[in-house]
Amino acid sequence: MSQLEYRKAYILNDLISKFMSGYKKDNFCLYTKEYESSARADLICYLDIYPVISDDDEEIYPEFIINNSLELFFYGEQFLDVLRNISVQKENPSMEDFIAGLNFYLENDNFIDF
Repeated sequence: MSQLEYRKAYILNDLISKFMSGYKKDNFCLYTKEYESSARADLICYLDIYPVISDDDEEIYPEFIINNSLELFFYGEQFLDVLRNISVQKENPSMEDFIAGLNFYLENDNFIDF
């Protein structure tokens, strides 16, 4: 299984498929080119590390994120939790199920019920 790399463009659909096929990666966040309020299968995402919290309690983003005007879309743990929640609820979830679950989480800070 090929490795997912930081600072490389991925389509959200491909990331979901990769993680749902058993791929593991720690300490990542999903970032988008500009602020996105909803997930869609063709959304371009980048992986990079979590922001660091400064002494002033502010998030300091990785240099690549700042230099490319990227915005935080999902913390990695949240993203994986949403995917796991959907896969537990549905035996063979579709990509539309995952996208709906991600959007529900973005809007409600809670998991969708199928």
